[in-house]
Amino acid sequence: MQCADCGGEFVKKTITYDQPWGDNELYIFENVPALVCSQCDAVYLEAKASQAIDAIIQSRREPKKYKKVPVFSLEEALA
Repeated sequence: MQCADCGGEFVKKTITYDQPWGDNELYIFENVPALVCSQCDAVYLEAKASQAIDAIIQSRREPKKYKKVPVFSLEEALA
């Protein structure tokens, strides 16, 4: 399979995948099977993995752990 962005080849990998949800939620999934472009690092999730991620988020299942994530406004920092 070739990358639509750069024409590179996809390689099967296990990754950590960040999924934004709504205006202010972020979910982090570890050990996600994915295809990753060997040139530009574009990520392609197979339907089974993508559906599982959506189902986990929608069910509000208790996560394995929590991470504290700081959020900055670059506009304010540069002012």
